[in-house]
Amino acid sequence: MKIIKCINCGVYNKNRDRCKNCDALLSYKKRRAQQIKAENTERLEKAKKSPPDFIENLQQHRYIMFRVLGWILYSAFVVVSAIGAFIAWLVFAIAAG
Repeated sequence: MKIIKCINCGVYNKNRDRCKNCDALLSYKKRRAQQIKAENTERLEKAKKSPPDFIENLQQHRYIMFRVLGWILYSAFVVVSAIGAFIAWLVFAIAAG
């Protein structure tokens, strides 16, 4: 039998995962698992909002050679994307016939 004191209200609980008074989670392992899960979701949301972009970082570099390299890579990416979009449009236009 384990007796655990609630961290929120101070009530002693016997063999319970949650407090009978305030319904707070008593198990340290479960609290830590919830905290880790919340931290991971927060980290993922932060990564989704601002992913690191190598080309944009190069375009704003303090040395001119790196800026030029960034603009060249960006231009190449735009040209390749435009060519790919045109080929996809052409394939679907031919298929639609």
